[in-house]
Amino acid sequence: MTIDGSWAIFGVGCAGGALAELFHWWNLRQEAQFPEYVKSAFYWGITAAMILTGGLISWLYFGEHAEGMLALHVGLSAPLILQKLVTSVPEKGGAKNVVLNPAPTVRRFFTW
Repeated sequence: MTIDGSWAIFGVGCAGGALAELFHWWNLRQEAQFPEYVKSAFYWGITAAMILTGGLISWLYFGEHAEGMLALHVGLSAPLILQKLVTSVPEKGGAKNVVLNPAPTVRRFFTW
């Protein structure tokens, strides 16, 4: 299915970004309790930014004409690629990279 229009491609890309967030919550279903960051406005702000990033990258990549599945895949992959980039940077730690009582950070947010 071909999609025409910038807003439609942006919307499909955002749907892909939202799908990535859904996968994140699906992975959390087996946890004993939900993480503390669920109640944080910062968490939901980053989540919204990742969804919008999926839409933006889809729009930048395709412009005004795209196949629907490709726009969805680009929207889905953009937050996942950003997550991998953030988590691949080594943490600054103590001796032998041991971190005691880690503080919540954006990097830890992306490790799911």
